[in-house]
Amino acid sequence: MAMADYWLARCHVMAYSPSARRWEEEADEAVTVAAVLAEDEAQVRALLQQQCHADGLGLIRLDAIETLLQRCRREGIAHGLVELAHTTSSQHPVAYGEMLPLLPEKVPEPPPAVILPPVNYQETTWQALFAPHQPPLWAVIDGVNCREAMQRLSQADDQHTCLYASTDTATQANAPWLVRIDADSEIRTWLEGLPQDQHWGILLQSNATLKQLRSHLRKFTMLWTPANDQAPVYFRFYDPRVALDMSQALEPWKLAAFMAPLETVIVPASPLMVFPTELALTPEIELDTDASEVKGRLVRIELSDDARVANGQGRQFAIGGTEYQRFGELAQSRASQALARSLKERYPQVSEGERMRAVIDATQLGQRYGLASKKQIQTLVICVLEVGADFAHRHPDAQRILDNAKLAGWRKCQLLEEWLPRGRIRHALLAPYQQAGQHEDNYRPIADEERP
Repeated sequence: MAMADYWLARCHVMAYSPSARRWEEEADEAVTVAAVLAEDEAQVRALLQQQCHADGLGLIRLDAIETLLQRCRREGIAHGLVELAHTTSSQHPVAYGEMLPLLPEKVPEPPPAVILPPVNYQETTWQALFAPHQPPLWAVIDGVNCREAMQRLSQADDQHTCLYASTDTATQANAPWLVRIDADSEIRTWLEGLPQDQHWGILLQSNATLKQLRSHLRKFTMLWTPANDQAPVYFRFYDPRVALDMSQALEPWKLAAFMAPLETVIVPASPLMVFPTELALTPEIELDTDASEVKGRLVRIELSDDARVANGQGRQFAIGGTEYQRFGELAQSRASQALARSLKERYPQVSEGERMRAVIDATQLGQRYGLASKKQIQTLVICVLEVGADFAHRHPDAQRILDNAKLAGWRKCQLLEEWLPRGRIRHALLAPYQQAGQHEDNYRPIADEERP
């Protein structure tokens, strides 16, 4: 019978239950070096299997089986292993060393998904729209902003149709017209040459037929809004300013419904637009940019794939309260910009920033005192530019006009226009007196610049 010897083995074990763990970490598996008092390798395996089973452990892997003497000859005396081996006996032939838990490797978190905005804006050109593999190009021409549209199209060979069902000539003259645009067509040359601040219409890229596009676009010529729950109102999506506003105001699913048969919507850029912050324009189009400087510059509006998936076909398409408010804010911004721009000729020395600030101040004054029309706000802007944003506070006559609750807005506007010449004179007289109350001091010293 062979003599028992000290053996060492590397064990990979698994706890069948949390209570069977001989380690602190919450891991199901661990590795250890076990010392076994056995006669041969086969007995080492048998004793380890038996002991692990008794301890609630599964022996997953067993390797590096050798005697303690072999280990010491190969690697030198390891006192820890020698001491471990000496803890074994014929009654307890197996002793575990320190069990090192195998912590599961953390699965690397996937990189955050790139969240694409629902709408992508990009500047483009007419030439790029006719590049190879581009979808067919169409235009919707606004008969109101482009009075010669119907006459031009009647003389052209291009596919075209009116989006209104009416056959009345006067109605059709003011209607939107859908036309196919070819690279060498006269209609393309004509549209490309129109001033872009005329806001003649929009361009579309689509593989749909003329009949399909007309049928689709007709659904959006009138829409329900919170302003009137009794009847729909005209929706001028073919005005490029409105089209750009629409892309910023509508919920993605509604924009996707509108663009269902369209690859892109393209609007001719104009200084009278509210451009989205995501759009990079090079060079920038400023408030005072001349319309001739933006000729040929187009803004391409395209939906992301996720936004197209969100297409709510079959859902009621109506302008919601939040969308209606957003449309109103954008329209107000455009109106303010147009007013500030229109005053450039009258006040050439005033910067566009100062004019815009004056419009904002005047709009706030109008809200406070009940002046809301374009003419009324313009009168307030002129007062602000000529006699200061605090003109009502500094000029009692103007304050009395604005404070009179019995006067309608239009009447206040008339009285302010009549007061303004006097206000200019008083403002000029007050200008040298920077400190409050100086103008009331009859004994103030005469300033040098006032001496004859």
